[in-house]
Amino acid sequence: MGSVCAVNRMIMKTLLVAVDLSDAANLVVAKAGGLAQQLLAKVVLLHVFEPKPAYVPLGETAGVVIGAAWPLTTPQGPSEEEERLDSLADVLKALGVQVETVAVVGLLVDEILEQSVECDADYIILGSGGRVESQHFLTGNVFTEIVPRLTCPMIVIPAKTDR
Repeated sequence: MGSVCAVNRMIMKTLLVAVDLSDAANLVVAKAGGLAQQLLAKVVLLHVFEPKPAYVPLGETAGVVIGAAWPLTTPQGPSEEEERLDSLADVLKALGVQVETVAVVGLLVDEILEQSVECDADYIILGSGGRVESQHFLTGNVFTEIVPRLTCPMIVIPAKTDR
């Protein structure tokens, strides 16, 4: 029985940590890093660039709203968002945590769930604050859409900076 426990400890867990790149992401990453250290887990740090809607006029009375994604890189180099994601990854690396960054364009809930399957996540970690108000997270689309579709446990980290 002792050997089974030893084998289970050697299997690396994967934490999918979705961040919005706000200041609140610092706390979420720090907490996730501590958990990763305890579990000897690797972290997949995910940021989803949601398409911004654009209005396209089609005449006097008709128009359409389409999703317009912005580029993740410019000819000059990485975008500010990519640099911010890399700086969050550096925090984890400084803790000795193995980390991979993923930046995708898409719908937030769909991409979180897709990435959780793609990286075979053992846990999904989200912050409850940041750019989206906590109340919206708990009552709005993210929470109500993601929970019924989860294929692994989800951990919600309160991203309040006043504690």
